[in-house]
Amino acid sequence: MKNLFAVAIIFLSAGIASAQPAPNGFAIFPANPTTADNITAKVTVGCVKNIYTTNPYRVSMAQNNITVRLGEYRDVIIGLCPPTPDDEIDLGRLPAGSYTLTVISAAFGTQASAALVDNAPFTVTTARLRTQSPTIRLVYDGSWWNPADSGSGLFIWQDPLYRTFAAWFTYSTEGMPQWYVFQPIWPTSTATNTVDLIQTSRMPSASFPPPNPTTNNVVGKASLDFTNFSTVDKGVLTITLTGGTTQVINIQRLTR
Repeated sequence: MKNLFAVAIIFLSAGIASAQPAPNGFAIFPANPTTADNITAKVTVGCVKNIYTTNPYRVSMAQNNITVRLGEYRDVIIGLCPPTPDDEIDLGRLPAGSYTLTVISAAFGTQASAALVDNAPFTVTTARLRTQSPTIRLVYDGSWWNPADSGSGLFIWQDPLYRTFAAWFTYSTEGMPQWYVFQPIWPTSTATNTVDLIQTSRMPSASFPPPNPTTNNVVGKASLDFTNFSTVDKGVLTITLTGGTTQVINIQRLTR
């Protein structure tokens, strides 16, 4: 494929207007993509006479090594080469880490497929490092429990901007399962404000999903605190039910 196609790889992110050149003939756009960026690999292929590709592509990843296989070339009769005969490859959001990218051309005629870009490195950093303080110091996303209280626990979800939603599952005094939700707000890097604890309910119905509206009831307050721990795997959940006592629950990340 030598001298047939000129290839440029650009990583795109909405809202970023400049790119920094990178090794191995491609550039990262933005210069340092983060976990909050939706990354697109843009492959620009220069035409030779009337040959160019606009076909689908395939993306695969083994560990942190990403491979893109371009679609088949088309022999299209045109007067001039299109100004941007591009293949745009959506890689989505990637976890923080170091990656390599390989782009493989399709076979054409007697030409075998070849690596247009071969193990080109790039790095994705956590979006948290780009945000201003106060912000979340560590990643608390995952499943949590107290080993001394099997059968209850806490789920924490965080999006790429580290907005947080938590669901606490436990038992009532009658031994029935109970679910509560809250949305922690992080005024510091290690502890949340005390926010409303919500219990939802909905009247049953013969149809699914039930047409009846959901009722959100504030039943107390909740907060999370990781101040006294140097690890992402331990913390404290504090629950105060309205008209009841305060529960201070030592939680730890559920691991295999």
